[in-house]
Amino acid sequence: MQVLAIDTATAFLVLGLPASERVVRLDRRHAEALFSELESFLQWANCGLAQLQGIAVGRGPGSYTGLRIGVAAGLGLARGLGIPLVGVDTLAGVAGRYRGTVRVAHSTRGGFVYTASYHVHDEIQALTPAEKRPLEGLEPHSLDEPPSGRVLARLGARLLRSGQRGVEPLYL
Repeated sequence: MQVLAIDTATAFLVLGLPASERVVRLDRRHAEALFSELESFLQWANCGLAQLQGIAVGRGPGSYTGLRIGVAAGLGLARGLGIPLVGVDTLAGVAGRYRGTVRVAHSTRGGFVYTASYHVHDEIQALTPAEKRPLEGLEPHSLDEPPSGRVLARLGARLLRSGQRGVEPLYL
């Protein structure tokens, strides 16, 4: 299933298809660059909009504005193309870069992080729900690493095949 992943929850713009991805550090410039980067990525991946069968949008946790940009873009594309959309866990997209039991975290303001633990083997299983907590005393396997666009696209495809639809941003 050809699912396009879009994640703007972190300082990175992450775009993905099941077999390819692009990660660009944009800090707070997602709205400026998203569509030009998306067009360039799809051209590079040799994938036309008509080939897409679904959209997976990173639902966070992450920045309020960043989440809204990605969700709005995903909803607009999905509605315009007449294809389904589903939300995917941004932190699971980071965890999917690893194997075994991992804790991943993304920095937020004031010395806090968004964090969760996962067991990653053939699938990604959440061991703890995402939470906002102080970084102090936490030893994550990954800190501020972008999610994998390929992992997010595959998670989205799995959710869409199971019949799930829609996205609810995770604001912590």
